[in-house]
Amino acid sequence: MICTKIFLSLGLVAPILAQSNYTFPDGFDLGQVESTEKSGWCRGQLNNCPQVCGGSSKVNRCDSDTLEFTCTCSDGTEANVEEYQDTIPFYVCQANYKQCISHSSTQDGDDVCTAGMDKCGSKNASAPTTTSSSPSSSTTLSSETSGSSNGDQSGNEATATDSSDSSTPTDGAMSLMQNYGLAGFATVVVAAFTLL
Repeated sequence: MICTKIFLSLGLVAPILAQSNYTFPDGFDLGQVESTEKSGWCRGQLNNCPQVCGGSSKVNRCDSDTLEFTCTCSDGTEANVEEYQDTIPFYVCQANYKQCISHSSTQDGDDVCTAGMDKCGSKNASAPTTTSSSPSSSTTLSSETSGSSNGDQSGNEATATDSSDSSTPTDGAMSLMQNYGLAGFATVVVAAFTLL
């Protein structure tokens, strides 16, 4: 009975914790990308997510080992970061082009690689046309070096937090709400009381 309740609770929380729907392009080899480069890509992704969202984001994560990322705007929608420069899809597209060219031995092969570059994001997230919902917003990066609380055993997940909000004694609860949403928080509370 308790196991059923736990699995039911996890089933309700899992969609909230899901990563983005982005998939690597055909032929891309993540193993050819240095770990320091992947870390830099995650920093770019984390810095640009709030800007793509118009000033602030609800969930902003990037794993520098797998390059899995989540960019959820304050209104709950998942941001389409593929259109923008300095995001994981942009960096992967650029690297995929380099990998493609290095394996190509004909002009036709080079042309196929070059055609793939058209899919690389070209918008600038910090361009003046992007509106900001908060006039003074700054982003702070943190990189977890030990196992993280969300199940990431590699400890290489980075998170960006929007520091435009004022500090209050409820920052811990607000952080939980911002990262996992009200539904996730409510599910955890209900599961905890059910187990008691």
